[in-house]
Amino acid sequence: MNKFSPALITLVVLCTTPIANAATVESPEATLNRGLAEVLSVVKAHPTNNANELARRVRPTLEKFFNFESLTRKALGAGWRDLNKEQQTQAVKLFSEIIIRSYTSKFDPNSQVDIQFARSQDLGDGRKEVPAAAKYQGKVVAVSYRVETGQEGWRVYDVIVEGVSLAANYRAQFDSIRQKGGSEALLKSMEDKLR
Repeated sequence: MNKFSPALITLVVLCTTPIANAATVESPEATLNRGLAEVLSVVKAHPTNNANELARRVRPTLEKFFNFESLTRKALGAGWRDLNKEQQTQAVKLFSEIIIRSYTSKFDPNSQVDIQFARSQDLGDGRKEVPAAAKYQGKVVAVSYRVETGQEGWRVYDVIVEGVSLAANYRAQFDSIRQKGGSEALLKSMEDKLR
């Protein structure tokens, strides 16, 4: 019996962003729809129940559509400034892998995913929030996709599932680790999560 997981919705969320320059003329809603279609296409083209394999297959698409650096900055909060450039690059790599693996492990590629996007709301500074209703395995979950525009068009930088921000949820965990052991402990904890 499949169990519903908001994490799946977050994975789908992670995959809902733009492609190159064409995205700048699209609405955020159109970009999210296109991104979702591309991720689901990758999943259906090579179905697997192996979470690590699924993560490996969807990662290139997610990297094209998702702003992992922005998400990592938000998740680390003040801790981001404590990292040097090399550590920041490492943090983005580790955190993006944590997110992808975490949510693909809860994703059932045989289940139908239906997401209905509502009209975006302006957050200012080139950012918008797109509310949505995500239906998966008979459950409907309220999800909001926060997107920002840049050279590559609209890209997701945070996801709010049932009122809980993905970035803020991780920030609470990371802040505690950083305060006890500093930047090195923070990066080590991310590496440990992947083991």
